[in-house]
Amino acid sequence: MASIEDSVDRAAHANDLIWRNHPRPSQLRQLRADALRAALREGKDATEIASRLGVRADDITWMASSETASWPSRPVTS
Repeated sequence: MASIEDSVDRAAHANDLIWRNHPRPSQLRQLRADALRAALREGKDATEIASRLGVRADDITWMASSETASWPSRPVTS
């Protein structure tokens, strides 16, 4: 995967593997997050990236925001 030069291509490939039940999803989530952060630093539009990955632009924000690329937690209501 490191041989894929384009950051959006790397993120899309990692995302595809995650959804195909790859045996190491946590490593793929990290690779995807790193690639997404790189794409955003390169000035690529979150909406265009989201379209490529088949997600919403808001999803790109949380996918790239965490060092561990974990699922966002649900708000606590009382």
